[in-house]
Amino acid sequence: MATLNGIVRFSGQLGDLVFYRRGKKDVVRYAPTVHHLSENSRKSATDFGNASRNAAYIRKAFAALVKDYGYGDLHNRLNKKLIEIFKTAPPTQAGQKNLVDGNIKLLQEFQFNAATRLEQLLIQKPKVMLTEGSIQLLLPKIQTKNLVKFVPKSDDFVLQLSIFSFEVCSEKYEIVKVNDLRFSLEQSHFPGAKLQIPVEQEGNRILLVAIGLHYLHEESRKDDRRYYGCQISHCFHIQDGVEVAFVAPLIERVELLDEEEQGLSWEMGG
Repeated sequence: MATLNGIVRFSGQLGDLVFYRRGKKDVVRYAPTVHHLSENSRKSATDFGNASRNAAYIRKAFAALVKDYGYGDLHNRLNKKLIEIFKTAPPTQAGQKNLVDGNIKLLQEFQFNAATRLEQLLIQKPKVMLTEGSIQLLLPKIQTKNLVKFVPKSDDFVLQLSIFSFEVCSEKYEIVKVNDLRFSLEQSHFPGAKLQIPVEQEGNRILLVAIGLHYLHEESRKDDRRYYGCQISHCFHIQDGVEVAFVAPLIERVELLDEEEQGLSWEMGG
């Protein structure tokens, strides 16, 4: 409602106009327009929110690794990757998409440290196998120089691992933290190592494996961004103990047929 303050001075709103004072001047502007979202826009907004929420779950699950290895706007990079995954889900599920509806393999090799990829340091990544009721990891017996990169002024390397098991329907999750594997770089041969981790596999769930590597010098971690790396190394979609492969939705193609020419046509020549 507008208030009459003088002969032509108003404060407040009159129709589409808003009157107010800025300093010693009387100012008028148009009132903001209310925009109503279309049904498709509302569905897209819902899916965007779900993608962002799932990204938050992953950051929380791997909070320790995010703190130790995260660099280069990890928050936005992870959100962008989750949105990319949601876009691979069938369009018919718009507004109701879940993480398992898209291609979660796109999350594989997501780097926590944008400056250094894990593969630049960990030459031989663990072999990860999904078994009944557990995940098994194997590192081969190998020369140390063929397992990890040797970096200046380093005594040991430390391999860290964490697993995130997320049941999509209930949004309940389990976080498994594995004790660090520390090995001296003075030893020429790595003896091999294996690990079997019990994990829940019932329901419709996502299993993510994150691996990090850094170096120690005189018991202190080297904080040079060139010498630490972490990634989500493996992603599994499991339905009641069975891994589910992503199948991309079919894209309908419409072929336009040439329409018969209508009406009279010229006859060329004499």
